[in-house]
Amino acid sequence: MKKYLSIILSALAALMPGWISAKSNSTDPYKDYDETRFMDMSLDENILTPAVGKNEHAAIKTYMTRLAQDLAKKNYIVDMTRNDEVVVVTVLSDDIFLPNDTLLSPSAPSRLTPILKLFSDPFMMKMVYSVHTDNTGSAPYNMRLSHERNNSIYDWMLDNINEDLIVIPYEMGDTDPVAANDTRDGRRENRRVEIFMIPGPKMITLARKGQLLK
Repeated sequence: MKKYLSIILSALAALMPGWISAKSNSTDPYKDYDETRFMDMSLDENILTPAVGKNEHAAIKTYMTRLAQDLAKKNYIVDMTRNDEVVVVTVLSDDIFLPNDTLLSPSAPSRLTPILKLFSDPFMMKMVYSVHTDNTGSAPYNMRLSHERNNSIYDWMLDNINEDLIVIPYEMGDTDPVAANDTRDGRRENRRVEIFMIPGPKMITLARKGQLLK
């Protein structure tokens, strides 16, 4: 009898790690939180992901609204989207790039660093940003300008963010203006970088547990 019992216990021990792993994976909010997954998404799809459940919405809306208010007090251009679950910070290109150039200006870090500090916990929020131009020049030129300016931003960010933070960039060229391009002020508004602050798995989990505080 002892021999058979030993065999049964050995078999159970061999199976147990698999059971634990399967259970862990099924409840892990970070399971699909992987940069490679988001890189294949469109901008709109990325803004919608990860999704927030109805039970977490109110807490996350409150948290993000306060975050937006804090940024507005620091003279950032701030908006909210996705039913007030996502904060959008607009940084004018003239504030962070040298005139008619793709290199970040010496003053760029002072404008970008306060935003990056909000991403210190890489699982609280996902960062998506889009680089826009006005329509001066041809469409291919403007797309190339977006590309080169994105490279400057991304290279700088790599030296200043947590390596686990998910950052998804988009190069938009002149395809998504927010103002008419026939005035100087309108063109200035269109030359911009939009940074989307999207709830991550940790924020969603804290909201679900009633532990999300701001």
